[in-house]
Amino acid sequence: MLNQTRLQKLQALAQRESIAAFVVAPSASLVYFAGFNMGLSERPSFLLVPQRGEVSFLCPAFEAERVRRESGIAQLVTYTDEAGPILALTSALSGWQHGKRIAFEYRACRMLEYDVLAQALGGQIDIVDARPYIAELRMAKDATEQSYLQTAAAAADIMVAAIERNLAPGVSERQLQEAAVQALADAYPEAGVPFISIASGERTSLPHAGTSERKLEAGDLVWVDLGASINGYVADITRTFALGPLDKELARAYDLVLAANQAACQAAKPGVTAEYLDEVARAIIRDGGFGEQFTHRTGHGIGLEVHEEPYIVAGNKLVMQPGYAFTIEPGIYLPGKGGIRIEDNVVITETRAKVLTSYRRDLRN
Repeated sequence: MLNQTRLQKLQALAQRESIAAFVVAPSASLVYFAGFNMGLSERPSFLLVPQRGEVSFLCPAFEAERVRRESGIAQLVTYTDEAGPILALTSALSGWQHGKRIAFEYRACRMLEYDVLAQALGGQIDIVDARPYIAELRMAKDATEQSYLQTAAAAADIMVAAIERNLAPGVSERQLQEAAVQALADAYPEAGVPFISIASGERTSLPHAGTSERKLEAGDLVWVDLGASINGYVADITRTFALGPLDKELARAYDLVLAANQAACQAAKPGVTAEYLDEVARAIIRDGGFGEQFTHRTGHGIGLEVHEEPYIVAGNKLVMQPGYAFTIEPGIYLPGKGGIRIEDNVVITETRAKVLTSYRRDLRN
């Protein structure tokens, strides 16, 4: 159902930024504001949030009753397949009295949505990206959102435990994945699996290797990167294991990644910047001689999307505030040899960072 508190904050942002309206397409942001979602299709649908006044929803006529029931939106703007959405949207926008500066999320919309909106406004339209403004609201998770993230983290821990129990030479990456999914279904039948990736051997040097049919061998490195979702909120965890002793270079890399992970988690608190946390982790790996092998940012926000704001990356001067939830996931990748990543989820409290993911981080031999 519509979240009036969040919508009021969005309208306050519209007034502050002189935005006539936010147009929210089916996406995680639609879930955030309206409590439901519908897939993108050839029939455009929008939540219309004017700077002031009542929100409305554009949708195909046959979807009207579902939208009404699932969102509680009273003012529906509908169109038939024969007529198409342009005239209906033009009529809906005619009452906006605060200009034609419209914000919608570039990453959530296609050219189809842009074209429909531009036609409805007669081509005289100033489109701006809504994402920075919506992210300003979505980054700080409230108590309910944090509880979902905590439960999702517990569910993700169970998946990792199932994988570790099944680690053995001859077992395939696919079999490990199936074991993790089954363990989640047994423990949290209401949970979802937004993604799962398991890599072994030399494939661990690929940060996004994906799961294959490869069978584990003695001496392999194995990392698992997976997510579990509760009520749409996602946990994202990575653990790296070893099926036997590692050579000195990989063992050293593992120790550095673990130290970087722990240092960044401990450094996270209100008032520090995202780029500072990235540098805390990166400096440890760089000083250990593997700086060029740490090839991605230190972390990303988590919530209704697996990757969302805030991004823990060099150049991001965003100051951490209570409620911000994100990953800490340093890594070292040695092409042709192997890679290590250790990823945890944290949420900023009033004084520090609370680590949500708890599965053990020591190297299994």
